[in-house]
Amino acid sequence: MIPPASPVKTKILIADDDPVSQSILSDLVQNQGYEVVLTSNGTDAWKLLKSDPSFHVAFIDWMMPGMDGPTLCTKIKAEITDRYVYAIMITAKDHKNDLIQGMEAGADEFISKPVHEGELISRLRAGERMLKYEKRLRAEMARSDELLMNVMPPRIAERLKAGERYIADIFPSASILFLDIVGFTDWCLRMDAMAMVEQLNSLFALFDVEINRLGLEKIKSIGDAYMVAGGVPNPQPDHAHAVARLGLAIQSRIAEMNKHRLQPWCIRTGITTGPVVAGVIGQKRFIYDVWGDTVNNASRLENAAGTNEILISDSTRQLLGSAFICESMPPMELKGLGTQKVWKLISEK
Repeated sequence: MIPPASPVKTKILIADDDPVSQSILSDLVQNQGYEVVLTSNGTDAWKLLKSDPSFHVAFIDWMMPGMDGPTLCTKIKAEITDRYVYAIMITAKDHKNDLIQGMEAGADEFISKPVHEGELISRLRAGERMLKYEKRLRAEMARSDELLMNVMPPRIAERLKAGERYIADIFPSASILFLDIVGFTDWCLRMDAMAMVEQLNSLFALFDVEINRLGLEKIKSIGDAYMVAGGVPNPQPDHAHAVARLGLAIQSRIAEMNKHRLQPWCIRTGITTGPVVAGVIGQKRFIYDVWGDTVNNASRLENAAGTNEILISDSTRQLLGSAFICESMPPMELKGLGTQKVWKLISEK
């Protein structure tokens, strides 16, 4: 008698319409400390495997009523995607073409009838090793997916995972916000590096909360500069309103924080609306970025804004309509853009 393996939590399905073979298989597997579920019908076996995620190993007879073994293996490999099911085909067939057919259908291993105890246990333990490696692989893939989702918008991450090599989209209308912390460089020189990073991270984390709440997309932060897009990459009819609300929400959050700070945060913000191109660049370190005159315009507005001031372009002002209170500013000369009509965003009505 082969000594039993350590008990496992997963159940093993035995699908065989021969009562004698079913009994022999069941006794051998249970002697190894496994819980066993029996069925004599291929259709019922499929229902059990599909509905119960605790099945990771299945002994499958080639010939069964309802659904034969090769068909069952094909469905397992094609439709069960939440886990790997190690399929061991039980068969009296020994012709090479039959074995090839079974392997192509999705069988991982074969056991010949009459079943030999040593052969069965060796196949089962080989399956356990395979499942252990597969579990590690899934964990690594999950970590990779999580990392990708953290650095890319979900829609873009899915396109990359689907195999798109080049992603570049034109958005006829989007709203861009640029934000800059006033006096950040001087502040850094006076601060311990770790304390500076912790404070900046806590500040940007607050911004992230508001971005998620409003359905916007953080594009990037460079030092103390922070860039957000509305309507990219997810269509958003009211992107100008959402970005304006973000600017005001950040302003309010910082004002609240400053009540408890000896060194108050001060920011400048610029917002504009127009066409942009967005896409993924890089080969080893991917980034999702946005380009165009609209982006440049938002950056110029941020540079021109006063401390704790939000400047918006005329294109954004027109989209906001009567929903926000805006103060008309004298025309401004913006670098590379000429003289522009500019508004100061005050509040939402």
